[in-house]
Amino acid sequence: MKRSINLAIYKLKKAASQALRAGRQLLKPEDFSQLADYQDGDLVDLVDHRGQFLGRAYLSQQNKGLGWVFSKQPGQNMNQAFFTHLFDQAKQKRAALFADPLTTAFRVFNGDGDGLGGLSIDYYAGYLLIQWYSTGIYSYRDQILAALAAVYPQARAVIGKNRFDQAGLAISEVLVGQEPASDLLVLENGINYLVNLNEGWMTGIFLDQRDVRLFIQTELAAGRRLLNTFSYTGAFGVAAAMGGAITTTNVDVANRSQALTESQYQANGLDLGAMRVYTMDVFSYFDYAAKHGESYDIIVMDPPSFARHKKGTFKATRDYRQLVSEALTILAPQGYLVCSTNASNYRPEDFLADIKAGAKDQATKISLLQSFSLPSDFPVPASSPESDYLKVNVFKKERV
Repeated sequence: MKRSINLAIYKLKKAASQALRAGRQLLKPEDFSQLADYQDGDLVDLVDHRGQFLGRAYLSQQNKGLGWVFSKQPGQNMNQAFFTHLFDQAKQKRAALFADPLTTAFRVFNGDGDGLGGLSIDYYAGYLLIQWYSTGIYSYRDQILAALAAVYPQARAVIGKNRFDQAGLAISEVLVGQEPASDLLVLENGINYLVNLNEGWMTGIFLDQRDVRLFIQTELAAGRRLLNTFSYTGAFGVAAAMGGAITTTNVDVANRSQALTESQYQANGLDLGAMRVYTMDVFSYFDYAAKHGESYDIIVMDPPSFARHKKGTFKATRDYRQLVSEALTILAPQGYLVCSTNASNYRPEDFLADIKAGAKDQATKISLLQSFSLPSDFPVPASSPESDYLKVNVFKKERV
């Protein structure tokens, strides 16, 4: 699709100009001295209050803002050559992952961390999955697909996930090639995981938790009992079982979780007799487990930022303290609590404070053992801390 460039010049306020000079790429409505009419995907030049050139951006409304700076070079266009260079650079940075025969699923382009906000691209055993976050970047899909064909000539197919409102546009669509099987097998650190690239926004595994799963598998699991809450398809449970956990229990409120979790275990030849799946609210399970004398050596908690369920809503920034407090009632002495959140608005210091407050509510002492953030294939610009959304803290329950 050929686009005409909107050569309009947009003046930014002083604070926004300073932020862009420091490396920020995201544009917000309040950054502009005056915002004229534009079409999603328009390219514009940005200047400071003195008229000095700051960069070139594409404009498009999305949940995070109003567009992204993509170049500090005057006259740069978002053409196929531009995208090819960008994707090739990102691929080279992930050479070690491509060379690893034990891992075949990871991120190959992470938005502003790789130089262009508004989209991300994941690799699943030869398939590429693009997530489009605005109509603006989606309008460049022809150039982007041509660039991907140049950088990944052996890609089996390209699937798109449309994370913006557009009448008549499906959430998921095959853009190039044939639709993959609904039970595509990928590897992560030697463990099999089944993924479905064809339905909805989620695929069956959260790639940003790779380092945490490996830590559980290699450092915590052996000889211990693990509880995996908000378990989705049971990936943390599978990692623990492969690492020698005695038993693994997975809890998720969604009805789909039972079949999906059992399939993940079966894909690795694991004994279903040593695992359990409960389809119920996590807080209800904590109460159930306490009443039945259940206890665990490891409890993993990776809740959604926000969710609705029959009993109300869950909001990480509001409810994590209670989550920790109730989890500790069934955590064995010297057990491990793996606390995770992907809420970008949950400041790391507030997250830590809520975890410690939850422990204090139970008069329990916990010590921080390990912390994780996004893995290496999810780079984040230092100038955009809000993009570094993943926070994982592993605590050990101290002996009374």
